[in-house]
Amino acid sequence: MSNNNKQNPNQSKSMFLYTALIFAVALILIILAFFGQTNLSALRKSTAQLPEITEQAAPAAEEKTASADDEAIAKMTNTISALDSENNQLKKEVTTYDNLLEANSYISRGDKDNADAILSSVDESTLTENQKILYDQIKKQINE
Repeated sequence: MSNNNKQNPNQSKSMFLYTALIFAVALILIILAFFGQTNLSALRKSTAQLPEITEQAAPAAEEKTASADDEAIAKMTNTISALDSENNQLKKEVTTYDNLLEANSYISRGDKDNADAILSSVDESTLTENQKILYDQIKKQINE
């Protein structure tokens, strides 16, 4: 029996250590669960408020987007208007050059009447410097 008593105190110590270890682990798990639940509750509250914030921010975001779209449309409209005006100006210049070249062609053939008729359709005030030089040369040849 004496062997039994010697193992008994060692068994008691190891049982005590196992019990203490299980108790410590259980205590740690309870603490973690408590703080985890607190954090989970806070997270749920913040996500519950998120749709409200998003719903309030959505009209503002739409206004910003609409404002940016309107601004972009206004810029494009201005660009289109400027390009259209430039295109019309270039078309007038090309038409004037065509008329001057046609008049020059008639002069080179000796047909001063047709050259004069075409030159009369050209507006002198809208001529560029190069066009003015050609216009003056053709007019000089008509008057000779």
